[in-house]
Parts: sequence; structure tokens; C-alpha cells
Amino acid sequence: MKKYLLTALIVLVGQTVLAQSPRAVDASTEEYAVYSAVIADRFAGTHYDRIVIQNVTESNDVTIETINRNERYFARMFPALKNGVARDYNIRNKEPLRFKDSLVLKMEYVLIDEKEIEKVFKDSAWEEFYKKYPNSGGLISLSRPGFNSGMNQALIYRQYWCDWLCGAGNYLLLKKSGDRWTVVKEHNVWVS
Repeated sequence: MKKYLLTALIVLVGQTVLAQSPRAVDASTEEYAVYSAVIADRFAGTHYDRIVIQNVTESNDVTIETINRNERYFARMFPALKNGVARDYNIRNKEPLRFKDSLVLKMEYVLIDEKEIEKVFKDSAWEEFYKKYPNSGGLISLSRPGFNSGMNQALIYRQYWCDWLCGAGNYLLLKKSGDRWTVVKEHNVWVS
């Protein structure tokens, strides 16, 4: 059972990375502000010392196929979604982004690549992960965000794992007020 779940985790984490190797694309300050808000939202009020983040963006590929067939996919999820956000999300997520050390978080964070993930999960999996990254709360990965033309609304996919049967993947709708991004609505795609 553990071997099956390990294989599934590696496939989920690496599916976009295997499709194409990310080049050093520069993300905008707004993208990093959205990433920081989404990560802070997930770990708000927790007792973790650090956050472990996959260093390459990835999206929910199954959903992208659905979106390509039906442009109203996100509009049903988020009725307040502004024009252009879903289209921008699709365009940005055609090419993954390799994160730079540009997140603004109140906790320490570690960026790890697919090879490191495979290495940690090769034998003892979560036990090894938590030995290497104690009190981290698991592994998180993010898509690139899509924005509206006014750059005050964003859509992003976030997934995280904390053990064999502990994790979730969800889309988040964010809004910008002043210079601060906040999550206004979440839609779960999968939960374990």
C-alpha cells in the first residue's frame, strides 16, 4: 500500500516537471505576493517552524483539460471571477516557473526540487521527510496564478501533502486591497 501511495505522490508532484523542464522565468512581484498570501493562508495559526515548497510550479492537469473543453469551469466554481482570469491562468500555466528565493513569509521556508522529493521518498517516505524537515507540516506545491487586467483578482491552484492519507488540492480566488492579497474563496478538488 505504501509503495502504491509513494508512486502516486511522485507522479502527482512530478507530472508537470516531467512534461517540460522549467527555465528560469522571472515571476512578477505580484506573482510572489500571491504565492506568499496563499502559503500564509494555508499555514496561518499553525505551530510549524518551516514550510517545504516544491521549487517548480505545477497545475492540476486534469482540470486544464476540462477548462479547455468548457470555459465556464472556473466561473461555476467562483461566480465573482472577473473576465480574463481563467484565460490568464491557462496561458501562464503552459510553462512552469522555477521559484527564486523571493517569497515574503513570517516562517522559514525551504525550496526543494523533484530529485530531492524522489530521494526523500525513495525508502521510508514520510518518516525520512520529517527527519530532514522537522516540524514543517508537509510539502506544498503551487501553480502560477492567473490575473484579471486590473491586477486585483487572482486564481491559483495549491496542493499539499502531510502524510500518506493527508493532503488536499484546491483552487483559491484572491483579491487585492491596497497592496495586500487575501484569499476570498476556496474550492476543493481532492482531499485525502
